[in-house]
Amino acid sequence: MFDAAISEINVLYLPRNRNTYITITHEGEVRVRTPLKDMRRIRNLLKEKEEWINSKLISLQKRSSLTHILGSTIRFRGEVINIDSFEFLQKKLKKDENNINIEKYYHQFYKNEAILTLPSRINYYAKKMNLHPIEIRYKRLRRRWGSCNSLGIVTFNTMMMQLSYEHIDYIIVHELAHLLHMNHAKEFHALVGTVLENEKKLRSELKEIRIG
Repeated sequence: MFDAAISEINVLYLPRNRNTYITITHEGEVRVRTPLKDMRRIRNLLKEKEEWINSKLISLQKRSSLTHILGSTIRFRGEVINIDSFEFLQKKLKKDENNINIEKYYHQFYKNEAILTLPSRINYYAKKMNLHPIEIRYKRLRRRWGSCNSLGIVTFNTMMMQLSYEHIDYIIVHELAHLLHMNHAKEFHALVGTVLENEKKLRSELKEIRIG
């Protein structure tokens, strides 16, 4: 996939830098910050990082495929679906012709679905892991899919209803595991791995999915 000419890559010459840094922007632009002037050496470095660059570009493509148009579609359970399928949103948007409160309606929809859908899944994994929260909360979080505190209170981000069931289950198991391990040490990941065989894959995928 990655076969761009050097002219299509943003190369910033920084003579004071000791190292070369390659980054990928959210728009899919490959940027190189380097003290090197030799374009042949830069091309070789890019070739060495080809697998990493490709993986980032593929992740960006997947993310962009899940974008939706507010008022017309909604991200739900890993897909983009027309809002005609959801009576709650249809009614709210008909009353609000100027879409002033459109984001509020979307967030309320996700909260309603979270309260309806998640308890049974949480209960299933809690029994399987023999780890039971003192309290479960559902809130819109901006930077985390979930959290667990030392009191045994687990909070789930209602925006996780945008995700596939596989990713939803990973978040549930992840937060329940924190009831036993409050850090991300080897023991923590080992516990998650005993419940979900593909936990490494799911964890990696979630890192590439933006909340919102």
